[in-house]
Amino acid sequence: MALPIHPHLAILRTVATLELSALLGQAGWAAAFLGGQREYVVHHEVGALVTLVVCLAGAGVYVVLRRSAGPVNVVLSLLLAALVVAQYALGEAAAVSAHIFLGVLLVMTGTALTSWTYRHTLPGASGRPLPGTPL
Repeated sequence: MALPIHPHLAILRTVATLELSALLGQAGWAAAFLGGQREYVVHHEVGALVTLVVCLAGAGVYVVLRRSAGPVNVVLSLLLAALVVAQYALGEAAAVSAHIFLGVLLVMTGTALTSWTYRHTLPGASGRPLPGTPL
């Protein structure tokens, strides 16, 4: 039985979905405590570590599967990981305005990565062999 998609694409799509889910969860916790529900600040702080780990691990997966992921997705994943590190540092420094602004850019980058990953096909999926591949 053949899988409906290549396993590498399934892994990449799962990773992108997990990253975007963590980013959106962070935005939700931030909105809750900025809206006056101060008890959710702890959720946002714990979520920051989870998001950091998920995005750094996700970048690793994209680098390992770079031939399947394609250059655009690898760059977006590495950019997302770098932005999450910067976001974490801004949060630790209590630079609230910059932290909020970068948070918006992070969700946009995570959305772009997810979109590009779900629309991506493997090189050579058109039925033609890749250059340099024996027939």
